[in-house]
Amino acid sequence: MDRKNIGIHIIVWAAYILYEVLISYFAGLDLRPLFTVLSFAINIAVFYATWLGFMFIKEQKPSLMAKVLGITLITLFTLAVSAVMKISVEVFLYDKNLEIYLTRYQITALVMRWLYFYIIAMGFSFAQLAAKRDKEVYRYNLERMNMLQEQERLKKNALQAELNLIKSQINPHFVFNTLGFLHSKTYKAMPDVGKSILMLSNIMRHALTGSEGGYSTLESELNYIHDFIRIHDERNESLSMEYRLEQNTKDKKVISLILITLVENIFKHGIIKDPAKTAILSIEVIDNELLFYSFNYKNNNKKVHSNKIGIEYVKQKLNELYPDNHSLTISETEQTYECKLKFPLKSYETT
Repeated sequence: MDRKNIGIHIIVWAAYILYEVLISYFAGLDLRPLFTVLSFAINIAVFYATWLGFMFIKEQKPSLMAKVLGITLITLFTLAVSAVMKISVEVFLYDKNLEIYLTRYQITALVMRWLYFYIIAMGFSFAQLAAKRDKEVYRYNLERMNMLQEQERLKKNALQAELNLIKSQINPHFVFNTLGFLHSKTYKAMPDVGKSILMLSNIMRHALTGSEGGYSTLESELNYIHDFIRIHDERNESLSMEYRLEQNTKDKKVISLILITLVENIFKHGIIKDPAKTAILSIEVIDNELLFYSFNYKNNNKKVHSNKIGIEYVKQKLNELYPDNHSLTISETEQTYECKLKFPLKSYETT
């Protein structure tokens, strides 16, 4: 017990003793100063002996039988010592006859006074244990919350580091120069191939250099998606996909790469060649909000491992930039996958 708690105990006991003395005084009871002091000292000793004994038993975590035995010994000890000391005070200090205290009334009075402080001590012990337990639960929850926050932070950092690693492994100048060279060599002899190389160059340029402060223009992002779809259309003669991309983009900006990440999932995990299972993609702007919708049938025959990095990146960016102002709903079954996303657009005049 530290000094602060000792001081609180002293103040509480002083207030309690003053209260009982005043009650006794106004009730016209005989107040003997020395007897009063000694009686309260004995009662206080009963309180602390019971409290400390009970706390000692709880900290030792004994068996049930040992607990019962320990509490029984504390009860008998405090009762016996309290009665003997109070009778001794009366007999030796005030020369009272011992037989007076062997009557039923006096024994009952001694037991009830002892029981009063015994119950207070037990109640205080339980209250202290409950407070200690609550404090431990609070500390545990706080540590758990801090741990989860740290895990989330590390997860975000790992995700960003992985994305940065992917970008760092590609030399933009080499890629663009190579694609430019291939385009110049093929666009006359094989126009379709040259066109595809140009679209691929635009896609790579946007992916590697199109971000400014984490944002891209909505126009460039949609052009990126359009070229991405056209590349796949060139590769797949029977691409079965209905898509509609917003035309009125004005000066709007959007978080870089989150839309294309969702679009890529369609091609990576979906069926895109079956006319009976057409994939659907819609990106439009209504009341300055971007509405993204996609639906596709799953290609369960594809053995493509999904590490969820793309979706985690999307969720991270949305929670970071639109913490309470976006809606992302993903509904999937064994056969289908549907994604709905809505968030407010920003313009380059505002941040």
